[in-house]
Amino acid sequence: MRKPLAILAPLLLSACVTTPLPESENINVLWGDALEMMHCEDKGVVVGSQGHWYDYWLINDGELTEGAVSQLRNKAMALEADTVLLYAPKPFSTSVTFLAKAYRCHP
Repeated sequence: MRKPLAILAPLLLSACVTTPLPESENINVLWGDALEMMHCEDKGVVVGSQGHWYDYWLINDGELTEGAVSQLRNKAMALEADTVLLYAPKPFSTSVTFLAKAYRCHP
C-alpha cells in the first residue's frame, strides 16, 4: 500500500497550469516603461505565478511561463483592464512569477 501511495503522492499534489479564459486573450501584455501608460486608467497590481516546490519538475518552463501570463490576463480581466505592463520577473528556481500593473487604455 505504501509503494503506490509514494508514487501517486507527487502527482496528486501537483497543480495544473492556469489556462486563459477565452476573453482574456484580448488583454495586451507589454514590457516597457510606465510612461507609456500615462493616458490609461490604473486598475491595480496583478500577480501571476505558476509552479511549486513539489511539482516544478513535472512542468516545463514554457508551460510555467504561459500559465503565469494566463493568470495575469485572467486577473486583469477581472479588474476590467485591457493591458498589463510587466515588471521584471521574479527569479525563483521552482516557479515563474510575474508582477504587473493592470491598465484600461481603451474605452
